[in-house]
Amino acid sequence: PAEEKAQLLQNSEYQERMVESTFLYLTLDLPTAPLYKDEKEQLIIPQVPLFSILAKFNGSTEKEYKTYKENFLKRFQLTRLPPYLIFCIKRFTKNNFFVEKNPTIVNFPIT
Repeated sequence: PAEEKAQLLQNSEYQERMVESTFLYLTLDLPTAPLYKDEKEQLIIPQVPLFSILAKFNGSTEKEYKTYKENFLKRFQLTRLPPYLIFCIKRFTKNNFFVEKNPTIVNFPIT
C-alpha cells in the first residue's frame, strides 16, 4: 500500500539511492516460457517484442533482487546511450539439476 511505503521511506534503511555507472552492454531478461502445449499438441514458442524486454530500463519499472542476506528493489534508467550498444539476452537458467534454455523469440523492429 502507498501509506505503508511512505512510512518505510522515512526510515534511513529504506531511503532511495541513485548510482550512475557507465556500460557497454545491457542484460535483458526474457519472460519465462509457457509450460502447456497448444491445441495441436505441440509446444508453443512464445515471441516477445524487443521494446517489452527493454522496459526494464524505463526508470519506473522496479525489479526485486534477493540475496541470502537481504532483498532490495532496483530501477534502471538510461540517460545517455553509448555509440555502440550490445544486448545480452539471458536465455539460460540454472536449476539444481540442469541448465535450461528459454526458446522465446525476440522480435526486433525493422523501422
